[in-house]
Amino acid sequence: MKIQQPVFSRVGQPAPETVWKQLSPLLAARRSMRLCGTDGKFDTSRALTTRLPAFPAAVPLYNARGRTVVLALDFDAKRHGSAQVDADVARVLAWLNECGGRAVTDTSTSGGRHILVPLATDTPLRVDDVRLLLSLLEARLPTFDKTPMLGTAHGCISVPGSRCREGGYRQLDGTLSEAVDAFTLRSERGVVARMVALLGGVSSEHRRGRRSAVATVAASLSFADRIIGTGDSRRLDPSYRRNSPVPAAVELFTRAGEIDTDRWPTPSEARQSAIAHAVLRGASASDLQAALSTESFAGLRHAYSRYGSSTAIATALRRDVDKALAWAASVGPQFRDVTHKNKHTGGEGSYGCFRNDPIRRNWLAAAQVWINQEFPGSRQRPVLLATVQALAYSSALAGELVEGVPVVAVGGRSLSHAAGLMSESTVWSALRLLRDTPGSPVLRVARGAGQLADRYALTTPAAGRRPDRVALDRAHVAPVHASWSVLGLRGRGIYELVLNGQVSTVHDALAAAQLGSSAGYAALADLRSAGLITLERGVLAVGERTLDDVAASAGIDTIVSERITRHRAERVLWQTWLEIRFSTPSEADLAGPRGFEVTGWGAPDIDVRDAELMWAATMAAGPPDD
Repeated sequence: MKIQQPVFSRVGQPAPETVWKQLSPLLAARRSMRLCGTDGKFDTSRALTTRLPAFPAAVPLYNARGRTVVLALDFDAKRHGSAQVDADVARVLAWLNECGGRAVTDTSTSGGRHILVPLATDTPLRVDDVRLLLSLLEARLPTFDKTPMLGTAHGCISVPGSRCREGGYRQLDGTLSEAVDAFTLRSERGVVARMVALLGGVSSEHRRGRRSAVATVAASLSFADRIIGTGDSRRLDPSYRRNSPVPAAVELFTRAGEIDTDRWPTPSEARQSAIAHAVLRGASASDLQAALSTESFAGLRHAYSRYGSSTAIATALRRDVDKALAWAASVGPQFRDVTHKNKHTGGEGSYGCFRNDPIRRNWLAAAQVWINQEFPGSRQRPVLLATVQALAYSSALAGELVEGVPVVAVGGRSLSHAAGLMSESTVWSALRLLRDTPGSPVLRVARGAGQLADRYALTTPAAGRRPDRVALDRAHVAPVHASWSVLGLRGRGIYELVLNGQVSTVHDALAAAQLGSSAGYAALADLRSAGLITLERGVLAVGERTLDDVAASAGIDTIVSERITRHRAERVLWQTWLEIRFSTPSEADLAGPRGFEVTGWGAPDIDVRDAELMWAATMAAGPPDD
């Protein structure tokens, strides 16, 4: 589907203050902005305001997790002039239109311009996900500057309506309502990956430095999960395929051999673009080998004729397909519509599924009372409350009781999913604090060894009052919803109180959640901003949005999937290290060292290759921490 880009006009533009007020919160990945100093650099950080700053200001492109839902493209007029900027912008807008992208553009006093592309919010991207596209654009567009998109911590972009360093304001192209619509409706899924395929850059080397051991194994696991078949019959799994029409320029090259030199500097990029689009639609090397003999692929056949013999052509085709398969597997999540719920994400389907487990519910209520007494006002309290809830849920899943006491063996990585997608290091710190605090309801009864996790007994706290009916009602033996990884855990208590109808005023909510005025009002502001609660005439009520809505808009399913894959890779490396460290050497091993070559992760014979990668990477890196 092509999205019609608006015809730009600046007639009747609203005031810069209005443009900033409307667009800055839609563009900012965090509630902050960076102000430009006298040296021309955006070094000063301030809280984001709806009032237009008195100095040139830019907003961050990446959130605290290092992910973005905006592709910000910067075009500088200093070296090549504004006419070249306009030409480059027009080319990119045409490519975006072919790839289902919506765009907002603006122009600075100097003649430079920005293209702001609102991406699908449920598939947030990292720097590595956009790095290849940025390099491809840089090679084709003389005025393009890729710098703003390359820094997760300091990457930022000026907002339409903001002040320019040269004086004046950034002028929005088109109307403000069109810009707001673009950020509301957003682009189709996979715009970045589709642009890479369109420009024929899937075989480009774009990763800086060597991969870590975990990243190498994770890439191999993802490849195995997303590719089906063997040998020349390998193809992309149906759940990751595209079914949209091939772009006209790609179809024309495939059929007639016509090359659009604006997007493809050489026939190599054109050929790889054609292969990538075929692979994204489920083609294998054997399929393409057969297709080369047809008239519909005459142009592609001619492109491969330079290799001479049929054997050389088949080898070159197989190599290109291997590269395209490796790339397609790596970008698969950008296209996939994830509709299932992971059992740890705390969706409505699993929430409360252990409500009738009185033993663990009583323990959880007692543990929460103990934490509230032992850590009042502590910033650790929300983390500890989430951790004990995750322990109760994990224990209920395991179902083990020893003399009436719940016992569970669980690692920090697994627990991080049940604890609302908390970071693993935070979970490990919370567990350490719980087991080291006297009177804690969490007792480690056995240390983990090898592949066995630490074993915990969920005991009655040594001190503190017994949980009353209110405390029992607030204890839910269920996973903490993963949306709290986006919203922050400090607002969880207030939201659950309002959701369950236990409070209706701000005073009662802060008192029941045991939050001070400063932290409490900040949490309320977060919840209201997310649409989870409303406050009208002093009455708190549940908002129109749910935690599932927040998770969907933040791309939580993608983040969960990536974390699961990373954990699988870490466990594979740990298991392999254990086998290397403690296994009895075979006669072949005693005979002397054997050399082997670690090949690229997109090469054929994935099972053999994966094994080599896992062993070689582990020997170099050792076991993961903790």
